[in-house]
Amino acid sequence: MQNFITALKAEHIKKKGTGLYVTSAILGVISPVILTIVNLTQLMQERNQLPYNYYIKFIENCLDPFATFFFPLMIIITVSRITQLDHKNGGWQLMETQPLTKASIYFSKFTVVLTANLITIISLIAGCYLFGWITSMVNGVPENAALTPALADALLIAARLFIAGLYLTAFQYMISVIMPSFIWSILVGFFLLLAYLFLTAMGIVPEWYPIDLLGKVSTYKKGSELGYWFTYSAIVSLLCSVIVLYFGFQWYRHKTLKLAFGTPKRAAMLVGVLAVFGGLLAYTLTPDVMQPYGKTIIAGTIDSDTPINKLYVRDAFINDTIAEIDVKDNKFHYEIKKNMPLDIYQVAIGEAGAINVAMSSNDSLHIAVTKRGQAADAEVTGTRLAENRYKKDNKYSWSSVSYYIEENIGLDDEERIIDELVSEWKDKMNESDNFKTVDNYVPRDDFKTQNKKILTLTYLNLWEDFLKKRAALYPDKETKETPEIAEMKKTVPLNEQGLLSNEEYFNYVSSQITKADTEDVSENAKALRAIAKMPEGDFKDKILFKQLEKSIKEASDKKERDSLAGLYTAMFKNERYNNIINYKKEIINKLSKGMEAPLFDAVTMNNQPVSLADFRGKYVAIDVWATWCGPCVYQSPYFEKMAVKYKNNNTQFIAASIDARIDKWLVEAKTKSKSVLQLHINNEKQFSKDYNAESIPRFILIDPEGNFVNADMPYPSEPVFEQLLRQTLGLEEQK
Repeated sequence: MQNFITALKAEHIKKKGTGLYVTSAILGVISPVILTIVNLTQLMQERNQLPYNYYIKFIENCLDPFATFFFPLMIIITVSRITQLDHKNGGWQLMETQPLTKASIYFSKFTVVLTANLITIISLIAGCYLFGWITSMVNGVPENAALTPALADALLIAARLFIAGLYLTAFQYMISVIMPSFIWSILVGFFLLLAYLFLTAMGIVPEWYPIDLLGKVSTYKKGSELGYWFTYSAIVSLLCSVIVLYFGFQWYRHKTLKLAFGTPKRAAMLVGVLAVFGGLLAYTLTPDVMQPYGKTIIAGTIDSDTPINKLYVRDAFINDTIAEIDVKDNKFHYEIKKNMPLDIYQVAIGEAGAINVAMSSNDSLHIAVTKRGQAADAEVTGTRLAENRYKKDNKYSWSSVSYYIEENIGLDDEERIIDELVSEWKDKMNESDNFKTVDNYVPRDDFKTQNKKILTLTYLNLWEDFLKKRAALYPDKETKETPEIAEMKKTVPLNEQGLLSNEEYFNYVSSQITKADTEDVSENAKALRAIAKMPEGDFKDKILFKQLEKSIKEASDKKERDSLAGLYTAMFKNERYNNIINYKKEIINKLSKGMEAPLFDAVTMNNQPVSLADFRGKYVAIDVWATWCGPCVYQSPYFEKMAVKYKNNNTQFIAASIDARIDKWLVEAKTKSKSVLQLHINNEKQFSKDYNAESIPRFILIDPEGNFVNADMPYPSEPVFEQLLRQTLGLEEQK
């Protein structure tokens, strides 16, 4: 230890005047400075955010440029400079003439580099607090942001960065000690940086790549989803740094690779180190799988600014309620006894909206719900942690081939479109295979198999669209099915019940079973005829239910709906589907054009009672909304614009709120345009039942006699809304 301390003191003497630590501090503070300039010049206002810590978010926003560029750059520059000091002046040989061990010399210099790393990280954290405070003074603090220091969270981010940087530091140090040329060591480091950019773009970054370990800190800003201090990538960095430090020291100690590991004893030592630490590395990198629990449990917590007393778990196929869960003291715990095949189920959480969760029987899920105003989020952990994280992370993705086909771009180039389609499909398959969580968990095989089928369906449906457009545009040209397309088709059978809740699968099966029907009738009619010919069984029941529900919803009038139900409901083997279809048909019939609109009672902002009957003699346009509904808030100005424009045309525009809390509605309603009458529905449940209001916003148009003109109008932001309104009012079409 005394040897090491002496060597360390010597290193600090040698680095004087180099500005090594100053450079480290400057590189650490660059990210906060850039973010501050952006924030101050753009004056970004944050609304409807969930609670968060202002300073921690500031630090997290700096992590992307810091972890994947400025911090690696600092390591490359610092390591190359400190080793070059001794390469240039013969310092390595001079140090070895002193009564110091080579281990003390090697690791004291490495400690100086680690000190520079620490200074850079401290500079980042301190800079974020300083410039975050300056930004808050100028821009103000958002409503849901806390301005407390949160030092424990900041220290954890700092520790994660420090550990993640160990591997890159050890590797760059080894290269810089071995290579006496400053330029070559710098070039190796820059090559690592550039290679990371290219590998990231291609999606093939190895998990052990040193800069990727730093990148994971910025990708997973919150760290472990399971509450661990460090994730598996931090352990990988530690293990890799130990292996590289051992290898680098032995090489430095014995001058050449042959002398370092060429003798049987030294070779055996190397094998031993690789066996122990390499084995630990392989074990750490091996992904884990959450095992079934034995019971089907849904539990969790609620953190909401409005009371949430119940949760509903609904089947994804017929939207049937599987479980009604009570919330007590903002906690819930419920065991579901029913059999639940693997699927995506909907969990309705009151004003927090609804979330989709992947689960099956014998799964235990924990759902942590947070809600403030219109902002809501739900974190799902438990035995399907990886599956639900995959669904959340892959919710939206850009598809170039989808864009080409939808916009009719390059349809004449058959080969190009097919190559692009197959290439995207293969990429999606690889993404599904390689997905893992921040804690190194992967989805179970049942989910992977099902997910690959669902992903494949997207591209099979694109293929079908491509074929139809090619046939229409180039009837004399044959579009040949390639072996890859045939392989995709083999992935998805045409009779799998478990996939029928997926819209893509339903569309694909429908396209396949109607392909031979060339009669000039609607696609719905073709599908029903093809389904009627299927052998009896559960699959036929389910696909008939889906198609009949769609056909009845899209039917033009009551006569057509009654005819469809009369022809096909008798084919159900399961009477429950028959009952549901007839119930839905009756609901739609009641909301049809010309049917009397159910009366409802409400109150004005002055607490005056109002009934729908009070507006007889006028056309009534109703916007059904709530303060917590983001799309409702977005549509509101468009609705108000229509109200102003048509106020002299015997109309009454009404915004009917279904908020649970009248006080919240009242505050928001007072900010609205006076051209729209603000009402609060007295009995929200009865209103929703009478008007089949399954989702909001919902727009309804009623004539002066109190009958429906349209019970489900388009959104007012769409031009067709005004077109339908003008037609109803007998006004000329706008030019």
